[in-house]
Amino acid sequence: MEQALVVYASETGFTQRFALGIAQALHCELIDVQFVTTADLQKRKLIIYGGHLVGEKVLGLKAFYREFHQSLPDQLIVFGSGIIRREQVAIKQIKLQYQNRCVMPIDFYYLQGQPKLSQMNLFRRIQTSLALKQLGPSHCPAIHETIQPLLRAVVRLLDQAKL
Repeated sequence: MEQALVVYASETGFTQRFALGIAQALHCELIDVQFVTTADLQKRKLIIYGGHLVGEKVLGLKAFYREFHQSLPDQLIVFGSGIIRREQVAIKQIKLQYQNRCVMPIDFYYLQGQPKLSQMNLFRRIQTSLALKQLGPSHCPAIHETIQPLLRAVVRLLDQAKL
């Protein structure tokens, strides 16, 4: 799908797994934010940006938007990934915050998952283990289940763009 592009920022591979799942489901290109260029963005109808959610901020989104806002298409979907339970995330507030900062409409999705500790350096592994311990046992759906609402939004937006 040439119409969409998934751009992601990931330090530990956690967000990358979600981004890869989205790109595979949509059959579209996937690019690490470190390697994205203006040319990558220009011919797209939709950009999906993902980064780890820290507090109410998606890591890397502010810098990405500042650098590329003139090259972005009219549609931007943002996802934040994390281990915090979905009901504990102020999704509406985060979406509103980004819509107020950007000139284009933004859809925001929170994707909760279970990180792979073995892929993290020792410091991140300890941090994440402590956070998981504080959260207690929680059910994390599989990636393909978690990304379904985002995928439905992509299909809806691209269908609207065709009209």
